[in-house]
Amino acid sequence: MKQSESSSLSTLIFCKLNQLNPSTFSAKRQQLNNTGASQGFVRAEVVEKITQYQAQVATANMTIFVNDIELRNPQCTPASNLAELIGALS
Repeated sequence: MKQSESSSLSTLIFCKLNQLNPSTFSAKRQQLNNTGASQGFVRAEVVEKITQYQAQVATANMTIFVNDIELRNPQCTPASNLAELIGALS
């Protein structure tokens, strides 16, 4: 577009010399003039998409039967806590 505007040639001759279709060239020039892109600016919108993941760790439970009581604890329960609890229930 800039080359066409800066030349002293008519649109028809410019298109012929540059092997361009004159109707396509004119339509594109009109489209650019309507959007304001001929000045090098285009409307843009920045969109930020944030995806969050929540990890779920499957922990196996440990089941302990003390007398008539069933205790279910995660396997990561410290042994000292379990021993204290079992001692209190006995």
